[in-house]
Amino acid sequence: MKLSKSQPELGVLDKDPSKIKIALVKAKFNYDITEEMETVAIKRLKELGVKNISSYEVPGSFEIPYACKKISKNYDAIIAIGCIIEGETDHYKFISENSSIGIQKVSIEEEKPIIFAVLTVKNHGQATERIKNAITYAENAVEMACNF
Repeated sequence: MKLSKSQPELGVLDKDPSKIKIALVKAKFNYDITEEMETVAIKRLKELGVKNISSYEVPGSFEIPYACKKISKNYDAIIAIGCIIEGETDHYKFISENSSIGIQKVSIEEEKPIIFAVLTVKNHGQATERIKNAITYAENAVEMACNF
């Protein structure tokens, strides 16, 4: 099955997107950004024909890997949504590194595509500019779930 859209096309899909199950795990921290990213991703998933979509919320990006691990067996792919904005301390570095490593570890251990949709930015403006990247995160989830 080949899907077309205004942006570059998705690759050929081995499964019908209407038959896959996708979860979104969204951090509540920087909620104005993550909530909009979730909305954009869900809209794109529906445009691509995904019918079974679930959403979960966790306190922050650090908690995303744990939630992904707990739900991974029930879904074909997961989109991990977070927003970490650099502050004046090293906290940003530790949360960014550990959430990304944790998400990758769960993905490999569970043999489940988890799309890394955690923004790591210098300021709120950069985060706002990147909300639209959720379109690509949704497309990546469909492509991975349908082909692997």
